Amino acid sequence: MKPYPNPPEGLRVVSSPPLLILTLDRPQRRNALTDDIVLTLIDTLEAAGSDEDVRAVLLNAEGDNFCSGFDLAGRIGSGPRPRPGSISRRMPYLVNRLIPVMLEVQVPIVGAIQGWAVGLGLSLVLACDFAVAAEDARLRAPFTSMGITPDSGMSWLLPRLAGISRTKRMLMLGEEISGADAAAWGLIHQAVPADHVDAEALALATRLAASATVSIGLTKTLISRSSGRSLESHLGDEAFAMELSSRSADFREWAASRHQGRPPNFTGR
Repeated sequence: MKPYPNPPEGLRVVSSPPLLILTLDRPQRRNALTDDIVLTLIDTLEAAGSDEDVRAVLLNAEGDNFCSGFDLAGRIGSGPRPRPGSISRRMPYLVNRLIPVMLEVQVPIVGAIQGWAVGLGLSLVLACDFAVAAEDARLRAPFTSMGITPDSGMSWLLPRLAGISRTKRMLMLGEEISGADAAAWGLIHQAVPADHVDAEALALATRLAASATVSIGLTKTLISRSSGRSLESHLGDEAFAMELSSRSADFREWAASRHQGRPPNFTGR
């Protein structure tokens, strides 16, 4: 395992090919995110998309909670209040970049969720390709109870995963749901006992990392783009992706393994 050079305080980045492991490490703040952590997550995930050694990403957290959102108290601190418009100036370069990067990078992301996943922390969960949560994890979007509105793509992600009615319960009423509820609603991949979360998430990330990387990445892109495309355009995208994936070494390996009557050994190429 190789540590990433100079990550910011509160984030551990470890290269363990074929996995990249990102660990939120501010348990004393329930792993609330800072500007530096968000920017590093963006840069690291963008780099992972072109790193031949990375075939899957595991996103987890230290301590009892996954992420309590953005650390607004830490940003404001004891200094002067920022001038009006600070939020709209910052967001395009921070959280409004992080969620699209998670959705668009052609590397599958697996999240391991325990304790609280709140606000931006919940958006991270929803943007993972697969999230494994503790059955008693607590997922909440408390924006309206604070007198503000959702951010980081929350009001875009939730309706697509949970439907309009459940989205209104979470966003307008601020209702909290458990990891078990999230799995039942289709928000996450799986809910398991709390002491199984890390092992199940690692097993899933390892399984993805051993899969046909080119076809996995292209399929993720097709799924991500499907909601904004007409069927005719999407069929063209599928044909293009099929052309690329059928030229991959992994497809040739699958054909050879079938002919030889053995399991395929995909190399991610």
